[in-house]
Amino acid sequence: MLLHLSRLAGIALILGLCLYPYDGSLSQESPPAVPKGVEVMARGPVHEAFASPATEPAASPLVAKKPPANIEEMPPEDKPEGEVVWISGYWSWDDDRNDYLWVSGCWRTKPPGKEWVPGYWREQGERWQWVAGFWANSQPPQTTQQVSNPVTYYPEPPAPPAVAPPPPQPAADMVYVPGYWVWQGDRYVWRAGYWRPIREGYVWVPAHYRWTPFGYVFVEGYWDLAVTRRGVLYAPVVVDCTLAGPTFVYTPAYAVCDVIVLDALFIRPAYCHYYFGDYYGPRYVGLGFTTCVVYSRSHYEPIFAYRTWENRGNPAWINVQINLASARHEGRAPLPPRTLVQQTNITNITNVNNVTNIRNVTVLAPTKAVAAARGQKTVTLPPAARTQAMQSAKNVQLAAVQQRQRTEVPTTAAQMAKPRTANLNVPPLPGKSAPPPGGNTINNKTPINNNTPINKGPNTPPINNPPGGGGSPKAGPGNPPPKGPPMHKQPPPPAHKPPPKNEHPRQ
Repeated sequence: MLLHLSRLAGIALILGLCLYPYDGSLSQESPPAVPKGVEVMARGPVHEAFASPATEPAASPLVAKKPPANIEEMPPEDKPEGEVVWISGYWSWDDDRNDYLWVSGCWRTKPPGKEWVPGYWREQGERWQWVAGFWANSQPPQTTQQVSNPVTYYPEPPAPPAVAPPPPQPAADMVYVPGYWVWQGDRYVWRAGYWRPIREGYVWVPAHYRWTPFGYVFVEGYWDLAVTRRGVLYAPVVVDCTLAGPTFVYTPAYAVCDVIVLDALFIRPAYCHYYFGDYYGPRYVGLGFTTCVVYSRSHYEPIFAYRTWENRGNPAWINVQINLASARHEGRAPLPPRTLVQQTNITNITNVNNVTNIRNVTVLAPTKAVAAARGQKTVTLPPAARTQAMQSAKNVQLAAVQQRQRTEVPTTAAQMAKPRTANLNVPPLPGKSAPPPGGNTINNKTPINNNTPINKGPNTPPINNPPGGGGSPKAGPGNPPPKGPPMHKQPPPPAHKPPPKNEHPRQ
């Protein structure tokens, strides 16, 4: 009996720490009306311009159904203060409904020196395939409205080699970034992993590749803002076009609370997307969903790595995250609601042990409430500014999709065996990028070791690699002889002592 009560108390502690920090501030905002024919989801894909995982590149699965035409989408009248841009939404495949849902557009502060290149649906015979978007390096301003964005498409990179475990963590404010392949001359060479200083307010996105039908786009490592500083993520919606009508214009009204994005976040590598909300249980494990907390135990996961650093003063934080995921997977803790209707109507959530929690899990709230919960102000846009933002986002999306569909067509194996460069003439979204992390310091206190490797691009010579570059890195200082698990299976050194294995979620 005491053991049972202890477990229940542990679950209550988990829920109190991870689910309910916004209850007071979010409940004060009047709920916006939901248009006819629209169902607001409290879980779903994270807009890939807001956040997308740097996983191993792979072709997306094929879908048998053609996606609908994009719906007309008007930005909300409230936007967070600062240099944010509106990025249009897109259709995404929903396995549970065996149909498409709409990933709402988002307010987004552009990462330093980056411009968004939207993804698109590609027709392949009688099936369809998603080709992911990516953040490309921004180019100097042009005299015309179009900007020449040179994009290089590389041959398929090899699987990561087996390398040694990383050396000990040199400082508490550093995180280990795994190695990656770079193209040098006429072949790939392996660039060794390295310790990366953490910058407060910024997340280091590691170098990675994006699959396209024309080859693999190399995205060099870059700084992005922490999730709570990126803008506003809106809930995906299911749209019944018959009920909504032919003149329907959709305006996202329900934003996703930061705590849900951070603490109920999943990765689905095959789909190159993050997902938020209730994807717990064996069915979703089978569909390729992995909680970020579990994924981070064997990979460098940028969002979770920064989140761990933020909670470095709380030794129990990682255990709380792991135990919460375990409890949800096993039915020992309440799950977040899956729709806005569930969030609004359910006042008692009962788990399989008949333990009732009388507090709602707040996943969605109006823009002002989500911004206020993070201490941020919003501004109200006049109708003309909203229309202009919508048109700019549509122009960028249309131009990018047309350019990519013309460029990214399958070609011969011989042609794909070497890099090919093409220009994607896409107009930039109006608005400034976020400022780069300032100073040669960590949190403006600790000087950075100038020997720390920094990503330079795909033609950067590898560190401690043989000229041929094949297979494993050569032994050298900071790069011991190859042994141990492959790099992509290698966990970043935890900030705290890892929990016992039997506390991990069963995935």
